[in-house]
Amino acid sequence: MSNLYIKKFVDRLQHFEMRGSKDFSCSLQDAKMLHTEITRLLLDLEQLRTQPQAAPDVVTVEMQGGSF
Repeated sequence: MSNLYIKKFVDRLQHFEMRGSKDFSCSLQDAKMLHTEITRLLLDLEQLRTQPQAAPDVVTVEMQGGSF
């Protein structure tokens, strides 16, 4: 999964912060794509959280001592 717009947002924010800017804006298209990526991440996270966990393999060991 690519998080291009999240990375772009973080990089631009850092750039503006380093320059001491008080305002930050982005295009509507970038905002929509950022929204899409964040929504996908949240949906994936929720799916992982609610997905049943696979039970670990159970190994049964039986030992016989015979006449020991």
